[in-house]
Amino acid sequence: MMTRISSTLSQRNLGLLCAVLTGVLAAGVLAAGAVGSEPPGTSAGQPRGERAAEAVSAWQFLAEVPVAGAGKSPLIDFVLPPSVFDAARVDLADLRLYDAQLREVPYALRIRSDVDTTEAVEGKEFNRVPDPAGGVQLSLDLNDKQIDHNEVEVNTPGDNYRRRVVLEGSDDGNQWNELTKRDIVRFPSGEKAFVDKTLSYTPSRYRYLRITVSPDPQNDTRPIEIGDVVVRRRVKVPGELDVREVPYGQREATRADGGPGSRWVLDLQGRDVPVDRLLVTVADEEFVRNWYVEAGGPADAHERFQRVASGVWQRRAGERVEDMAAEFGHEVRAARLRLVVTDNRNPPLRLTTVKAAAPARVVIAKRPESPSGPWRLYFGHPKAEAPNYDFARNLPQKLAPPPDRLPLGPRQPNPIYQPAPLPLTERLPWLIYVLLGAAVAVLAVFVFNLARVAIRIADLRESAA
Repeated sequence: MMTRISSTLSQRNLGLLCAVLTGVLAAGVLAAGAVGSEPPGTSAGQPRGERAAEAVSAWQFLAEVPVAGAGKSPLIDFVLPPSVFDAARVDLADLRLYDAQLREVPYALRIRSDVDTTEAVEGKEFNRVPDPAGGVQLSLDLNDKQIDHNEVEVNTPGDNYRRRVVLEGSDDGNQWNELTKRDIVRFPSGEKAFVDKTLSYTPSRYRYLRITVSPDPQNDTRPIEIGDVVVRRRVKVPGELDVREVPYGQREATRADGGPGSRWVLDLQGRDVPVDRLLVTVADEEFVRNWYVEAGGPADAHERFQRVASGVWQRRAGERVEDMAAEFGHEVRAARLRLVVTDNRNPPLRLTTVKAAAPARVVIAKRPESPSGPWRLYFGHPKAEAPNYDFARNLPQKLAPPPDRLPLGPRQPNPIYQPAPLPLTERLPWLIYVLLGAAVAVLAVFVFNLARVAIRIADLRESAA
């Protein structure tokens, strides 16, 4: 009898506990669903077209691009200023370009550093003949396209050799002129090998090339062969420096490397602004000073400055007055820089201007035939994915004619910006405490009921005895 009562009461308490917990969880889910629903108007500013998967309302800032329909080049470009670096992602993957009809415009983002590019020049082989001395000769027809070429790679089988190669050029295949001659080598060393099989020469437009390879007199005991021959055009595409004058504070006396010195704090006018050198105009006619540069974050971030470069500036009396360059050797991202100069017993340098420079970040796009208004560059979306446009991947490194340069307007807030909803725990921080409190109350009720059951069972046992 007592066992049956105990079992019945336990089942009732367990059922009560499950019912109450279920109710608490259901209330929490309903509250989360009500608060976490999308706010009205999230589709505002939805771009048109097949790529309409992103709403521009998710971007916090924009800047206008005054696009014109006519120009010297089918491409346009503009340089990104510090105001973009201040708000965009560090990798600039959140940049989006839209026309006046909110149609997405594919673009290419270029960092305009000096770039060496190589392109293969197609050639047709003919007259492969052996040399009586054990060498081999090969001719190439590069077709009559008047294409510049300045590099040839000659592959020959074997190891441990130093073979002399003579390269000649001709316009008609009869009269040959020597372009260059040098040794190609291959010497293995363990798992690696020292290989040099490239001949460089002054850019040429010869249609025909003739390559003569002589054997190594010490190591080649059999006639040699020529493998693949690759003709290339190596072009150095000059970069573009984005040079901006930056404000610098008053000189501060400080202890520099090796003695008394001066320091100036430079404001780069944005967060995470790329910079790889300083160009400083000094009014003094004669000096020799050690210097170093430190990089840091914004003034309100309380970040320590870190040294990024050091060197010596020297100007002799009568020399031409030029900007003193402080090159870092690598690019840094910073909001402020600190220039420190060791003066010792000399008077402080008189700075007149300070400019920060780095390879320009340039956005390139196709010029529209008939634009109906300015384009807009949107930025400031930390969770945006990189666009990876086909246009960017197909755009050649060297552009001729160069794109027409357009100015980028000032940064302004996106009028239809809608921030992403915060997590439920941030929007309703009290909700978690309510749910926990309700769960604790349910457990307390359950424990209280269990205690009552235990007391009742003990009383029943005493009465039965």
